[in-house]
Amino acid sequence: MKQKRNTVQKGIVFGVFEEMHNHPSAGMVYEAVHEKYPEISKATVYRLLAEAAEEGDVLRLKLTEADDRYDVTLKRHYHITCRCCGSVADVSTKVDEAALLGITEGCENFLVEGLHLEFSGICENCQNKN
Repeated sequence: MKQKRNTVQKGIVFGVFEEMHNHPSAGMVYEAVHEKYPEISKATVYRLLAEAAEEGDVLRLKLTEADDRYDVTLKRHYHITCRCCGSVADVSTKVDEAALLGITEGCENFLVEGLHLEFSGICENCQNKN
């Protein structure tokens, strides 16, 4: 089993990431890190986030209309994406996934193994701009 290393760079990247409460992409995290610590490379930020997602320390969100985003909340929850600006937010609703998985009409020749539920809309900021 590979030993996890706690490096100064890792501490900086995740310190910045945890301050960002907007489900940032790796690029967004890199930009925020780069402002304060320009010596930390883009490759390092991307690698650290990918490793953390692989190890289950952060959640990687594969959203339909956006770059992969990262979330510190690991418990099962849903997200909404603004179709104008691309912002991502948590949705605090309960969904009966078992009932939805039971609706497999039209999925002949497939063994349904999972469900991806994503909401989309227009955020408050974008509504106020229009």
